[in-house]
Amino acid sequence: MALKSIRRATADDVPILTQIRNDAHAKKVAYRDYAWGKDGDGFSENWVRNNVSQKEVYVVELEGTPVATFSLVLDEDKHWGPQEPIAGYIHGLSVRKDFNGRGLGSFVLDWCGDKISALDRRFIRLDCAVHNAKLCAYYESFGFIRVGQYVEPEAGGYVWSLYEKAANPLRKRPSARLLITTPKRRVLLFRFAHKSGALAGTAYWATPGGGVEHGETFADAAIRELREETGIRKARISQPVGRRELLLQLPDGEHVFAVEQYFVVDTDTESISRDSWTAEEKEVMVDHRIRQRIPS
Repeated sequence: MALKSIRRATADDVPILTQIRNDAHAKKVAYRDYAWGKDGDGFSENWVRNNVSQKEVYVVELEGTPVATFSLVLDEDKHWGPQEPIAGYIHGLSVRKDFNGRGLGSFVLDWCGDKISALDRRFIRLDCAVHNAKLCAYYESFGFIRVGQYVEPEAGGYVWSLYEKAANPLRKRPSARLLITTPKRRVLLFRFAHKSGALAGTAYWATPGGGVEHGETFADAAIRELREETGIRKARISQPVGRRELLLQLPDGEHVFAVEQYFVVDTDTESISRDSWTAEEKEVMVDHRIRQRIPS
């Protein structure tokens, strides 16, 4: 396997970094992505020299040959606006001509994830032109999630997709979801409305349920969540009837890989108790309905 390494760029690297940046610029132009300028614009050695002196610019080497470059920013990023210091921002990821397809991009992203995590920051962030579908798909293939857009204020300004990924591999979050049915063939749903945190402003209906705690099985969690969220003690709980896996963002901003198992719960009541709810649950779970009649 070819040896890949990353080091901080110096003034001696300016000529080769200029070539690499212009190789990447030409590839962008080929996809009609003019975020770095149009055909013939490119980067000057003076621009690259200033970039190296002012920012954390890195050189990626393959068996000692410079083949890629990027910068890693820890300060606020203008496309993202004011943010808590929980992320690192990757800019200018560029690969030298004839060296694409050798895993350099994934190597850089993994390296940045380790570095950002070591700095006790949680997210890798980057942006790219929203209309460059190939580049957007490339980052999404590595698990980046589009969490917003930035529109340049000037007339005809670019629209940028803002991408984010956990610095560490996504944590699996197992949870039990409850399809609570009543004698009238109806299902209990809760309405969630988030007023703060990463999900502020979002509202939706969802089935009861929650995360599987340490030492629990999915079935154990189903029984506990039934009692905690509804106060129902007498019910008949089925074996798992369905399973779903999806990327999910929690209220604290963490992205997780959710693994959900669904259980049917037959109960003789349509009333619930909030006595076991935490203060946070009472704030977020604002309403409930016995609704959506089930077809016979």
